[in-house]
Amino acid sequence: MMEQTDEELWLGYNSGDAGAFEALFQRHKGRIFNFAFRLTGSRADAEDVTSDVFVQLFNRKFQDDGRAKLVTWLFTVARNACLSRMRSAKHFVSLWFKDNADGGYKQWDIPDDSAPPGAELGKKELAQVVRQALFKLPVEQKEALILREYFQKDYAAIAQILECSLEKVKVLIFRGRERLREELGPMITEEGQ
Repeated sequence: MMEQTDEELWLGYNSGDAGAFEALFQRHKGRIFNFAFRLTGSRADAEDVTSDVFVQLFNRKFQDDGRAKLVTWLFTVARNACLSRMRSAKHFVSLWFKDNADGGYKQWDIPDDSAPPGAELGKKELAQVVRQALFKLPVEQKEALILREYFQKDYAAIAQILECSLEKVKVLIFRGRERLREELGPMITEEGQ
């Protein structure tokens, strides 16, 4: 039996199939949580945002009118919830993956088991430096790059999620990548030698 699409599950849920909602939740909760965590830098905020997104879905706020896919709608709601939390905090410092235990930066990446142990440490250090550089970017550039690089969203989906034009998405990603190259330039040169 083929796996049902999001849209088929949504139709099932609207027809009274509670299992369809559970299937949608299980399919997307991890992606939405990781997206919110990368934007807010706070596990608690990411959990709250994920909960908010699925409460809205549960309350049938998504309208399948053909303008956006369900998954695009989920990311849009998550983005808006993250921005609301950041605005209500009145500062953007909370966007860093700050670890209160040791003052360093906390990583939320799934380790690649195929890498040898020594290489894993280098990857973690590199990931931390890249993450720090990423969070120095303006919010829109950071959002666009996170959606593109971490969630493999195409430019059209990013434009829908960020509620902007396709051209603006291209500019945001280009400028974000350029700023990351500037920030990480000395490190890239060292790696190449």
